Amino acid sequence: MLPRTQRLTALLLATCLALPLSAFAENRSRGRTSALPTDANAIVAAMNRQRSAHGLRPLRLDSRLSLAARDRANDMFEKHYFNHVSPDGIDPFSWALRRGYRYSLIGENLALGYRGSGPIVDGWMHSPGHRENILTGEFDEVGIAIGDGSPTRGYRGPLVVALYAVR
Repeated sequence: MLPRTQRLTALLLATCLALPLSAFAENRSRGRTSALPTDANAIVAAMNRQRSAHGLRPLRLDSRLSLAARDRANDMFEKHYFNHVSPDGIDPFSWALRRGYRYSLIGENLALGYRGSGPIVDGWMHSPGHRENILTGEFDEVGIAIGDGSPTRGYRGPLVVALYAVR
C-alpha cells in the first residue's frame, strides 16, 4: 500500500508543479485585460534587470511589436491553442510582418499562468530557449501582450506573448 501512496503523492506534486506553464517553443474573451497581475512595462523592466546583470543593453518596448504580440495572443484565444505555431501553421513571426515590422532577427517567448512580472521572467530564465531570447545581445526591441485567462482548457492565465527583434 505504501508504494501506491507514494505514487499518488508524486503524481499530485508533479501536477501542482506543472500548473504555471511556460511554453517553448488559453477560453476567455480576448478583450478582458483589466485587473491583470502585471503590465508590459513591468515585464520589460524585469527582463532589463536580467540583461543589465549580463552586461547587455536594455530592451525598448515597441508599439508595432506589441500590436503583433496582441494579434498573436488573439489568434491563440480564437483558435484555442498555446504553442509557437498556430494550428493552421502560422509561425509567430508572421504577426510582426503583418504589422509592417521588418526585422533581421526575431524571437518569441510565451508564458501561461504566472502572476506578476518577476515570476514570468524568472520562469523564462529557467528555460534555455526563453533565457536565450532575453539574453540575446542583438535584440533591442520587444513587444508584449498580456491576455486575461487561458486560450486552452485546463490551465489558468494570464497569457503573455513577448516578441523580441532587431531591425
